Amino acid sequence: MRIVFMGNPSFACPSLDLLNDSDHEIVGVISDPPKRNSRKKEKKLSPLGEKALELNLNLYTPESLSDLSVYNWIKDLNPDVIIVVAFKIIPKNIIDIPQFGAINLHASLLPKYRGASPIQYALMNGDRVTGNTAFFIIPEVDKGNLILQDKIEIENTDNYESLSEKLSFNGAKLLVKSLKEITRKDFEPIIQNNSLASQAPKITKEICQIDWNQSAFSVQSKIRALYRSPGAYTTFNGKRIKILESIVRKDLSSVNAGTIRIDNESLFVSCSDYFLKILLLQAEGKRAMKAEDWVRGINKESLIEFI
Repeated sequence: MRIVFMGNPSFACPSLDLLNDSDHEIVGVISDPPKRNSRKKEKKLSPLGEKALELNLNLYTPESLSDLSVYNWIKDLNPDVIIVVAFKIIPKNIIDIPQFGAINLHASLLPKYRGASPIQYALMNGDRVTGNTAFFIIPEVDKGNLILQDKIEIENTDNYESLSEKLSFNGAKLLVKSLKEITRKDFEPIIQNNSLASQAPKITKEICQIDWNQSAFSVQSKIRALYRSPGAYTTFNGKRIKILESIVRKDLSSVNAGTIRIDNESLFVSCSDYFLKILLLQAEGKRAMKAEDWVRGINKESLIEFI
């Protein structure tokens, strides 16, 4: 098949790689225009854009998919299918160009976790299983008919970074299988059951704040879900601290939520039921550090609670 591929983040790169190595032909890649790096003040392509250039593919970086020039560019390539991985809403006139329409890879088992943040919500909710879905794109976001799904287990040690990587490689294989599936004469897509749908909207600053009145498991789940960026945060002496890694200590009964306990430079914080031992954190304006290094660098007398 002739494929136009659309995407931005590193999550999409394994799919582009695998499809490029398959019997299919990537005739064009669309990604966002280069954006200015706030630190180095230089413009940089998206991870997918960089990957497309690395593979010597035909890369196009339009400002908007609504421009007629984008429609004409895709139509001139005469694709059989458009594949979208972690991109933006695709206009209907573009969806209608290829014979097989447009296929999206979504990192959940639809109709569960429709929206921008399915991986984060699976982790925040303590799910043990998640997966990928390949489905046909329609104007209603994440509501198109299903092609294939594949499940993967969520390990106790998984965070957003590790689970995202697993899903990205799993999804690449699923897309290759899906292209074979839709060409079968007896293929029939599966209609989503909207009564089973749940949402995974964009992560907001409010969601990122830790509530120490929740259970230790719930707080740890949020820390894993928001790992590194944007990061689950708390406040100490008026400044934000991201909590990056922790473990639940069921052998330590809770006291007042948010209360800090220091034991041989180890840092513990009380939740509603148990304590969390903090392993890795990032103070405002600083790099990530081990919790014991942070403890050594502050005034112990001020250690009362996180809020």
